[in-house]
Amino acid sequence: MRFILAILASTIVTGCSFYHRPVAIPPDEAAVVDQYKLVRFEGEVASDAERAACAEAGGSISREGMLGWEHCVQTYPDAGQTCTGDADCLGTCRYEGDASQPGARVSGTCQVRDVPFGCYATVEGGRLQHALCVD
Repeated sequence: MRFILAILASTIVTGCSFYHRPVAIPPDEAAVVDQYKLVRFEGEVASDAERAACAEAGGSISREGMLGWEHCVQTYPDAGQTCTGDADCLGTCRYEGDASQPGARVSGTCQVRDVPFGCYATVEGGRLQHALCVD
């Protein structure tokens, strides 16, 4: 039972830390960053002003996660590009293959949509990280 509680606590902490630190973007990549503006909603349902901000950013409103709260969902401008870590992407650098060998040298692809939910493995420093599920 303690093992299950430890895994549950670890998953909750990992899920809460999804929105990783802002990354310093090199000047030559500034144009890509200018194409994306994160829009977050304060509550379960977006206000009219939040809906307008989402539409202006090119996003669409969708209910996501176990709670089903509304989120402004956008596609990252660098979606699908090859990466070796989060510093290469606006979102996370995700691995799409067999994630059973954490620590293996791999390359990933930049996250497509700015939704943190789901199960996936990430790449950091060119190495496969453990898979995780966020909801």
